[in-house]
Formats: sequence, structure tokens, C-alpha cells
Amino acid sequence: MEKTDVLIVGGSAAGLMAGLTVKRRHPEKEVTIVRKASKTPVPCGIPYIYGTLKAVEKNLIPDDNFIKQGIRMHTLAVESIDRGNKTADLADGTRIAYDKLILATGSRPAMPPIPGMQTGNVFGIKKEPEYLAQIQKTLESSRKVVVIGGGFIGVEMAEQIAKMAPANGDAAKDVSLVEMLPNCLMLACEQEFCADAETELRHLGVNVMTNAQVQAIQGNGKVTGVQLASGETIPADAVVVGIGVTPNIDLAQQIGLEADPRLGVKVDAYMRTEDPDIFAAGDCATKFSFFDGQPTGIRLASVACSEGMIAASNLYDPLRKSMGAVGAFGTTVGESSIGAAGLTTKAADDAEIPYVVGEAVFPNRHPGALPGCVCDMKAKLLFHSDTGSIIGGHVRGGDSTADMVNIVAAAIQGGLTAEELATMQYATHPLLTASPLGYHVMLAAENATAKMSGK
Repeated sequence: MEKTDVLIVGGSAAGLMAGLTVKRRHPEKEVTIVRKASKTPVPCGIPYIYGTLKAVEKNLIPDDNFIKQGIRMHTLAVESIDRGNKTADLADGTRIAYDKLILATGSRPAMPPIPGMQTGNVFGIKKEPEYLAQIQKTLESSRKVVVIGGGFIGVEMAEQIAKMAPANGDAAKDVSLVEMLPNCLMLACEQEFCADAETELRHLGVNVMTNAQVQAIQGNGKVTGVQLASGETIPADAVVVGIGVTPNIDLAQQIGLEADPRLGVKVDAYMRTEDPDIFAAGDCATKFSFFDGQPTGIRLASVACSEGMIAASNLYDPLRKSMGAVGAFGTTVGESSIGAAGLTTKAADDAEIPYVVGEAVFPNRHPGALPGCVCDMKAKLLFHSDTGSIIGGHVRGGDSTADMVNIVAAAIQGGLTAEELATMQYATHPLLTASPLGYHVMLAAENATAKMSGK
């Protein structure tokens, strides 16, 4: 029987970060990570396997970086856990005794109960290299592809599939993106930025279909089409489903931990389960909103890494608490980069939160004649009318979009006000940012302060 101080089940973002954190804080502790997948894909890089990287092998996290830190790695499924004796049995019969356990079992693609969903060449986005390679092989030989779901994963998959080189001199791929809401990215981004993303997709030849609901998958053995509620059928050689994920709670339920099929393994703000020696982090664990403390379905690699670090930090003493999920996103669609953090105006309206909007549109270089200039880069910030604190921010522009959204996310978590953001000092450089006279976050905040002061 093997022995380890800390056993981590799951080897993606939360599990890997947890392992590194334990070794950083407690280098004397033995850490063992057990995962089912042969290798760990970079979660957010999965869509780029198909149009940009062109190989699954180029999107893998090397195990060597963790082994060098003294972390032991097992590529096996955990068959069972004995909480009383604090042991875990692996698929090959290996038994591991542990002192502390972190469940980081992740999530699986949400596959809606639509007739025909089990038809051949219909894929979710599993974080398994062999499965991702199977998707690639199918996409390479497919002419007509339908992507179901217009969130970030669906938009990025549609964009990358549209960029795939035609096989054997064939015509470019015929890609359709089906979204049931009025806009793609609508749950995270402002409507005008959603429209920008759709425009970029159409420039790439993607047939963007919003307000459209899938009724059935057609085909006998292999998919031939996607039938919509309108009665229209979209011909398809392959279908990719990107409508979100479902937490993996099977192991937690098997050992008697409280878990919800939609929300995940129940944890507190310290990432503790009801068992004092078992923690859970990442997609498998419950989430609560930063804004109102209510359950949320936000599941991101960035959130998973934060939770993995918090769980590992609290194994022996409760040192860190989760502040809740803010929801910070960034993506590039065609020639436009789009980012968001916190609430949209629609979400604020739905929650009856009073807010003031501050906007700024400036070039992202100074002077604007410099290479890489996006002349109309835009920031749109939302501030609580009563407190002046920032509650949301949305950016569209160039490569610095995600970094600017990270400023917004940090400001939200820090409770910064419009006044503080307007007078904060920012690093600027002609080749990297907007002018200090027109830095987007600063000027958008200043415009909001003017509104709040009635000037």
C-alpha cells in the first residue's frame, strides 16, 4: 500500500494548482495526483487544437513540471474511497493511504436530452486527448459542421473550425452556429459586443443562427442534419455541442458526501466538504456569486485554479476564503478581442441593482499610426449608483483586452469606486497601451463620476 500526505483526485486546473500549492507551502508533505486522462489538455486551448495548433499534442500540460516539484502522478481511475480508513483504491488494485484528500474531478460536457444526441459524429468537448483527437479526425473529413451553443466554447469552436484548412482541395467548411438566445455570448457580454462577435464570425463564413432551438439530431448511425424547432434542417457531417458543463460528482456521492447534480459537491468558502479531511475544488465543487452569494454556474479554469490554491492552503489551517465567482472572460473572435468581468447591464437590471455606465472609446496605441492600433477600442464600465463601486466591465479591442478586463476584475473584488479608478495611476507605453490622456478604464470611470455628480 502506498502512503501520501495529500491525495488529489483529478489532474486538470484545480488539481494541478492544488498540488503545486501544497508543495509550496508544505514542501515536506508527500503529494499524489491521480487522474483518469492519459495527459492533461490546456482547458482553454482546446478549441485552438483545430484551427490554429492543428494537433492535440501541442495543447498538453507537461507532467515533468509537476514531477520535478516532487509530485507523484498516477494515470488511473479511482474506483473507491474508504473515508473511515482514509484509503483510495485505484483501477489497477493499488491502494493509497492519505491524510488529506482533495476532490478535483472536474466536469463533463452537458449533453441536452435531444433525440439523436447519441448519433455518430456528435461530440461534446471532453478533456481527454484521445477523444479530442477523434474530434479532430472527424472534423478534418467533414464538410458541413454544426456547433450547438453560442457561449465562449461554442463561439471559439465555430471560429476555429471555420479556419481549418480544406482537405484534399475541398471547398472551405460550411459551419453553422446555433444559439437559442437572442445573441451569442449574451450571458457574459454586453449586447453590442455580442453583435461584434457575431459580425466577426460571419466574416469568417460562419452561419450564425440566434433565437434558434435544436429539436432533434438526424441520422442513421452517423449524423446527417440538425433539425430546429422552426422546422428547418441544417445538413451536417459533424456536430459539436458546446452548451456548458456538468460537475463530476459520482465519486463524491459514492462516498456519501453531499452533492447536487447541477451545482456540484457541497463546499464552504474554505473549499471544505462535510468531511473535515476532504476538500473539493474546481468544476466539481459548488460555486457562489461574488455579488449576492447565490449559487452560480460559472465554471472557468481561472476559477478552478483559484479554488485549488484555496483548498490546498486550508488543508492544515483555514487560511483563505473564496470571495465567490466574479466571472472574468476573454476571447478573440476573428479580428476582435472581447472581454468581460462581473455584471452586464441586463444582469444588473434583472437583479434590480441601480447602476451608472461610464464609457470610453480611444485608440489602443499612441499615436494611432503605430502598428497594431485598434482605433475604436472601447471600455464600458458599470458602477453601483449608491456606493460608486464597480460591478461590471466590458472591453472590445486589441490584444490588451484581457489584461484590461483583469484590471476590472481586480477592481470589482477590491470594491474600488469610480473615483478611485479615475484617479489611479496606470502603466502606459506607445506600443502597448492607449495614451495616458485616454486610458480606457480611467476615462470610462471618470465619465461615470461625472454622471454620478450630476455634471
